[in-house]
Order: sequence, then C-alpha cells, then structure tokens
Amino acid sequence: MKSLIICALMLSQTALAYIEYPVAKKIPQVETRFGVLIEDHYKWMENPSDPDLWSWIEEQKAVTNNYLDANLSDAFAARTLEFRKLKVEQTKLTDAAEPKFALPIPFDENMTQKRFIKWETKSSNFKSNEPKTESATYAVKTQTVGNGDLSRVIITQKSDNKLVDILMVKFYQFITWADDNSFYYVSDMDQNIGGGRPALFKHTVGEIQSEDKLLLSGRSASSDLTIHQVGKNFYAQVDEFIGSLQLSTGKLTNRHIVDGEIIEMQGDLEAEATIRSFKNANYGELYKLRLRDGSRRLFVKEQDFVAESAKTLDLASTFIIGLKDGAHVAGIYNSITESMKMIDLQDGTIDLVSAKDGVLKLGFETYTQPRKVYSYDLKTLDLKVLAAQSYPIELDLDKVYYTASNGERASMWVVRKKGVKLTSKTPTILYGYGGFKSAITPAFGMYESLSWMEKGGSFVVVTLPGSLDLGNSWFQVARVGGRIHSWDSFALAAKELFRLGWTSADNIGMMGASNGGTLTAGTLQRHSDTFKAAIPIVGVMDLLNFTLFTAGKYWTEDYGNPFVEKDFRAIFPLSPYHNIERRPYPATMVMTAEFDDRVVPMHSYKYLARLQEYNTSDAPILLYNKEWGGHGRASGSARESSKYVAAFYTFFAQQLGL
Repeated sequence: MKSLIICALMLSQTALAYIEYPVAKKIPQVETRFGVLIEDHYKWMENPSDPDLWSWIEEQKAVTNNYLDANLSDAFAARTLEFRKLKVEQTKLTDAAEPKFALPIPFDENMTQKRFIKWETKSSNFKSNEPKTESATYAVKTQTVGNGDLSRVIITQKSDNKLVDILMVKFYQFITWADDNSFYYVSDMDQNIGGGRPALFKHTVGEIQSEDKLLLSGRSASSDLTIHQVGKNFYAQVDEFIGSLQLSTGKLTNRHIVDGEIIEMQGDLEAEATIRSFKNANYGELYKLRLRDGSRRLFVKEQDFVAESAKTLDLASTFIIGLKDGAHVAGIYNSITESMKMIDLQDGTIDLVSAKDGVLKLGFETYTQPRKVYSYDLKTLDLKVLAAQSYPIELDLDKVYYTASNGERASMWVVRKKGVKLTSKTPTILYGYGGFKSAITPAFGMYESLSWMEKGGSFVVVTLPGSLDLGNSWFQVARVGGRIHSWDSFALAAKELFRLGWTSADNIGMMGASNGGTLTAGTLQRHSDTFKAAIPIVGVMDLLNFTLFTAGKYWTEDYGNPFVEKDFRAIFPLSPYHNIERRPYPATMVMTAEFDDRVVPMHSYKYLARLQEYNTSDAPILLYNKEWGGHGRASGSARESSKYVAAFYTFFAQQLGL
C-alpha cells in the first residue's frame, strides 16, 4: 500500500487544486459470465477483514478531512443538530394532539424488504386486549444494529429489568407470545449475509437460538413472509399465497392467490384482505379477498391516483391515501354509492393519526409547511387544525414540470429560503430516488436541507421513473435495462432548470441515497457534463454481484438478476462500477458507512477506487466513510450523523459557490 501524499497547490484556504490519492492495490481477476469477460481488479475489497482495505480507507479519510472546509463543516453540523433538536421539540407539540399515533407513510430511502410502507395495523402492533400479546414475566425490546436489517432482540425480566436473553435476527418481526416463556417471530434464516429465507420461528426464553423451532418458511432467498392478525386469528402471506395459519404448528390451510399487494387486513365480521392490483389498470384497482372461501370482488375502480393505503372505517366507508403527481391525496370511499369524497389537503404528505367517533385525525406536511395535525369530521366534512409546528425559517416553493426521457410529463419541486431569487448562479442540489415503486412525498426540510437553504441554496426534488407517481407503467419502464430512464430523466430535470434560468451546469450538484446513490452514479456516467458535483450515498454500484450480499437478493424485481443471462446482458452496460471510463468527471464525494448491512460498503469502496483511477480531471474524487454508522444518514451517534449530513452540504458549498 502506497503511503498517502497530498500535494498542496492551494486554490484557497479550504480547497486543494491537486490531490494524489492513496493507491489501492489491484489484484487482476477476470470472470467469464455468459461468454462475457468481466474485469474486477478491486474485488478484493469485498472482504471487509482485509487489513489493506482498512489502511486504504484511513488514508482516504485523511484526504477528505483535508479537503473539506472544517469551519464550514462545523457550522453545518451545529445547525443540523439545532434543527434536529427543534424537530424533536416540535414533534412533542403535535403529538400532544393525539398521544397514540399510527404508523405514517414517509418516503423510505432504504430499500426495505417491503416495497412500500403501510400504516394499517401490523402484526407487531396488536391491541393490548388481544390474548398473549404480552408476557407476565418478560419484556421484549428490539435494538437495530447499524440502522440496517440486523437487529438484537433483548429480553428482560419485568420485575427487575434483568437481562435474560438476546437473539440476533434479520428482517425481524415480533408476532405474539405462545405462553409466558416463549414467543413467535419472523426472521431471515441466515442472520449474517445472503442466501437465507424468511421464516417463522418459536423461541423459548433462555434457550439457545439455534434450537428455535422452525415452523414455516418461504421457498427461496427472494421469498416474502408476512404474518397478519385479524382478531384472534392469524394469516400468513408466503410468496404469492395467503392462508389461515395455525401458529403452534406453522400449518397453512385454505390458501388463496393474492395476485397483487395487500394494503389492509381487516375483519369486523370475517377476515378480508384489501388488495391493490395493477393487472387491469395502470393506476391500480382495489379488490377484496374473502379469506374464508377465496371469493374476490372489485372494491374500488381505478382512480386518478395510485392507492397506497386503505383503512376501513365502517361497513360503508374506507379512508384511502393515494399518490398523485409527487404528493399524497386522501379521500373517503363510500362502497354503497361507489363514490370518493376527497379531503382538501394538497401537495403534501398525509398520514392517519387516529379514527374515532366519526372524526379522523390526520398528519400533514409540505415542503414549505412543517407538520400539522388536523381533525376531519366525517359528517360535517369540517377540516380543522389541532396542532402545528413552527420553525424560525420560511421557505418558498415552485412546482414545475419537465419531460422525462420516456416522453411523460413529471413534476419537480424547487425549494429555497423565502425571498431568495433564483438565477443562473443559484447553488442548487438536485435530489432523487427513482426506483422500487418508492415516491418521494413532501417533507419540510427534506433530507435535512434547512441549513443549506438557510445559506441561500436551492434544493430540488425530482419525480422520476421507477416510482408509482404516474402509475405502474412509470415503475415498469425503469426496471432492469430501463433504469436509464431514471438516470436520463434526472439529467433532463436539471436541463429544464437551466432553461428556466434558475441555475446552470456550473452551479448544480446532484445526490441521492441507497437506490438514489445508484441513480446519482448512473447519471454521472451518462451525463457528467451536466453537473458540477455529485454525491452518491450508500449506492448499489456493482450491479453484477449485488445479489450475493445481505439484502441484495430482494432487489431483483428492480435491477434484474445478474445471474440470469437476459437480465445480465441488460444490466452489464449500466453497472456504475463496471462502466467507469478514462475521462474527466466532475467533483464527486462517494459516501458510505462502515456498518451498513443493507448496501454493503464494498459497493462504494470499489466504485471510488476505480473512479479515482480513471478520472482525468482535477476535480476531487473523495470518500466519506461514516464510522459506527449504518445505512440511514441519522444512524450512529448524534455527533457523527450530524457530521455526515454536514459533509455533503460542505462539499456542495465548496463546489457550487454557496
């Protein structure tokens, strides 16, 4: 390993004009797959125990620390912590409007095992009056490891809080207690890396975890297993089927094909699943599947939005949250009149707080409005504010449209501090995701951008192919080889901002996290002259081997399977790591975390090493490696996670002239 040398031809006190990077060793390795030669000289970086890797990482960290303006970084970190503290305080105020919140539907950047988040009652949130939901003797707590997929299940005695047992589980879901000493849970069969199948287990407190009784499992590593409770009965969704589950034996009976995605389970009289199906409708239809006999009926015809969640209110009424044009809409569907009454909440993110005595309590926030809690009277249709958050910063917003690469019109949201006039010199960050059916719905200070906008920068969120914003076709067009539609559309959104005179190629940067990191790297490869700077965060960079690591086995619906020839031939020309060319690249900071078990950091390490090797420009190519952190930006200690956020805004500030 070559020692670190940093040459100091100073452009300013905070930026280096030339950097000599630590040299990563290269071990020649060539694989032939489906007749195609694949060179991968940095494959050795896939071994996290290699001492040369950690020496190289430490040297890279020194380069990055020398490059980033320490004073600016400290200022961003301090403001990030202040805004976070204010967020906690403000949340307490709005939560006071209703102490028991349901699960919201935020944008999830983390490519979870579930493709989208649902707020209906889940099996881990049973009502307290259901039998066996608690043990008289023991308490069960879950502690996430690295803010990713691996968790510790910590079991203590209620009497004295004494620790009596610990399980290590992956994709964990608590189900219920079997008796006072044993409980059921769902976890991946392999808690370490790759290859496992989701399974239902029974664990007895104090017994060795390897002796847990296996009751039910999916067929393959890419299977899904979800346990639902309706009243006192349990149902299991395994792969494409759902059936009645006898917990004690794992026996599944009366199985029925789901043929869609279950967005609610309910059963006042008898158990029914509400299923979203795109089979006959681009924006989807909702069906009811009666679990007793498998009868299926159309419940809600296709609307002008994609239904994300449903909550049955009574025999006639269902509350539905939908996705439309980059934001949520909500309404009450009357199954008798077959009509939808929309609630007047626009261009924001909506979640159901509670539904009681004919009154809904709804959470709502936009890019410019912090969270509010409303009451909505189902009889009078009155919508009233119960509680509201307030921040010492006001924001302006423009919602504009651009034409995506497949010819469809899509939205983007341009946010900045109130009074900031947009010009061709405005420092601008373009943010997106573009995959896994996940839409970015509005949030105040998206991606902790308040400190950036406070200094005069613009933050732009782009609606991209790969989500469900424009229906199932919008998702399908960006799958596998069609991923270029997400990447090309990201660049087209930037060019629309140029046309409007709101920024320029010299003043714009792009970033995204997880699949958004892949988006950033892919766009960088195809449109490097469109951006001055780029920050791919915890991205999937090696699209030819991602299935071999941790949660990668669940991503083939989007990326394709690189070990299936048809998919491989579509993926190979797109894999960000494998397609880096010897040419000039803009300033880039690749960000990852040491304990990311969702997208393992080897993706970023290999990508960074090759990008440094092949870049012919003087622009910096840096690595930011978060210590003791996981996949999410807020993982790790408050200090380290605030430094992480400060790092990308500091880098953009230096590159874009903030």
